[in-house]
Amino acid sequence: MRTATMNRRAYSRRFWEGKTRFSQAVRRTLEELERQKGQTKKDEDEMADIESSKKRLSGVWG
Repeated sequence: MRTATMNRRAYSRRFWEGKTRFSQAVRRTLEELERQKGQTKKDEDEMADIESSKKRLSGVWG
């Protein structure tokens, strides 16, 4: 029985098509990082809104 062999070109093609386990894991990781980055960005925007609200209120009350 002969084992399946694959040359670099064939593996590379399968990788970029998303058909290898490794490429699927890479994509999942990148998607998760993008979600976290989006969440972090949203949190930063909320903090900026809070800071600007504090400044406006301190101008009114201060």
